[in-house]
Amino acid sequence: MKVECVALGPFETNCYLVIDDTGKRCVVVDAPAGAGTHVLAEIRERGLVLEALFLTHGHWDHMSDAADFALPGVAVYAHKDDHVCYDTPERFKTWYQMIVPDLTDDDFRPVKVTRWVEQGSTLEVLDRVFEVRHVPGHCPGNILFYCASEKIAFTGDTLFAGSVGRSDLPGGNWPMLLKSIRNQIYTLPDDTILFPGHGPETTVGAEKLANPYARPE
Repeated sequence: MKVECVALGPFETNCYLVIDDTGKRCVVVDAPAGAGTHVLAEIRERGLVLEALFLTHGHWDHMSDAADFALPGVAVYAHKDDHVCYDTPERFKTWYQMIVPDLTDDDFRPVKVTRWVEQGSTLEVLDRVFEVRHVPGHCPGNILFYCASEKIAFTGDTLFAGSVGRSDLPGGNWPMLLKSIRNQIYTLPDDTILFPGHGPETTVGAEKLANPYARPE
């Protein structure tokens, strides 16, 4: 599989386009502002068939354009602990507008999740199996999508290259975040490539060795 990344929106949130070996089918991971315009247009221009949208968590900067991808035949996967974010994103409008004042009501659109996944769920897409791991701490419904055969994982805002996700936002919990990293990410093989919600890719081994915020036990 091929993984392409573009950083979009006011928080430079990573949107991943995952393309199968045939170059004909794809999955999108997270849908920040601008993804509905740029990434969806790229999919159509290249004649790709979109199979699914993986949402790592419900924070607005990761799902603001998710509704654009909820098309007929496209499965939308997310964790129910963030259902409020997906069902009623306008509840968080005031908070985000304090940071990005030019956001309008049209920027806060709900998305219909077709399947709520949980710890241990498996998804068969692009002729690959993805395992879902629940990694709360940054927010209640943060999940990662791990493909063992490709040695890749999309981690949302749990762990970054040399850093970790914030735990001081509503629903955040530092001890829980650290537990998630140690029990659900650091237990993956060291050569697993981690694709985070912001910033460059990294590996499990590199973070276990040098991440100053989340040391292995």
